[in-house]
Amino acid sequence: MTDVKSVRPARRDDALPMGQLQAEAMFEAISAGLDRRASDVVRSQLEVGSLASTWMMTIGNLPSDKHHVLVAVTGNEVQGFAAVAPSAPAILDGDDEDGLDAETGEPRIAYEITNFHVPMKNAGQGHEARLLAAITDILVDATEIHMWVIAGYDQQTHFLNGSGFAPRPIRRVAEIDGGEVAEHLWWTTLTSDAQ
Repeated sequence: MTDVKSVRPARRDDALPMGQLQAEAMFEAISAGLDRRASDVVRSQLEVGSLASTWMMTIGNLPSDKHHVLVAVTGNEVQGFAAVAPSAPAILDGDDEDGLDAETGEPRIAYEITNFHVPMKNAGQGHEARLLAAITDILVDATEIHMWVIAGYDQQTHFLNGSGFAPRPIRRVAEIDGGEVAEHLWWTTLTSDAQ
């Protein structure tokens, strides 16, 4: 039964494979955002040891019980991961400035998926769907979930679009590798009936 696919909370000893996966997935995403292969300079900046060290510290010191790091595994092999944290609601023109829901008048409770990495080599195995399902199961108080996604990273945008997310009219741009990489904020709303 070594090929069973599942999702579980991350452990400190997952930090090295998480760093490897993050470096690979971020290189793919940045290359997609640039519409060309990113340079070796970018690859060197995505240093696995540094990423792994950060994850080891993070996993061992989560700021609250509302912060979560999850790994998608096949057997004992980590093949993807996600991290989620409380966030302020994204307030657009026409939204209540205090973050209250227009229909219920209740506070909007937002979370951000701060990391969501499944490299292309591990795509198509259901890891993304299992990670997202686990996140929505955990976030019992959430009314909405956000995630920044690099424009052009079709693997992720197609998955989110098929999972009920939609882009909000909010973007940010970073100068990377001599070009501009744009990110769009994707979101979905949750209700207690849907969980």
